[in-house]
Amino acid sequence: MITIGIDPHKSSLTAVALDQTGRTLATRQIAINTAAYTTLTGWTARWPERRFAVEGAAGLGRGIAQLLADEDVVDVPATLAARARLLDTGGTRKTDAADAASVAHAAMRHKKLRPVVALRMPRLRRHAVACCSHASAPARADSIRPWGAPL
Repeated sequence: MITIGIDPHKSSLTAVALDQTGRTLATRQIAINTAAYTTLTGWTARWPERRFAVEGAAGLGRGIAQLLADEDVVDVPATLAARARLLDTGGTRKTDAADAASVAHAAMRHKKLRPVVALRMPRLRRHAVACCSHASAPARADSIRPWGAPL
């Protein structure tokens, strides 16, 4: 099974695919726009047996985690990913690709991570995704097309 670690930011996300041994297969940085979800799922389609690991799936990573919730997705706490980065690199060197790889490594090592569960109401789910990094900002239903997901 391929593990895809995702390091989300407000304007982009970095995804790293690791094989079962922890070897990096590919890395992709994706801008957060209306095509982000389609770009990510298109890029990962080459690995039908995959697991997504999202750093902060209840926080900044909530948007992409909710859109991927129909797949195998786990929430990797930032503190756990930071510890994995220290162990993997032997230092504190921090890049988006290293962070995403650390998220994937943490998901491979820790089997009791919280699975991401889709919000029950589809309309509520779209609102939560659209407001993933701006929880206090109101969202208009007619203007939401988050991460390129179909409405």
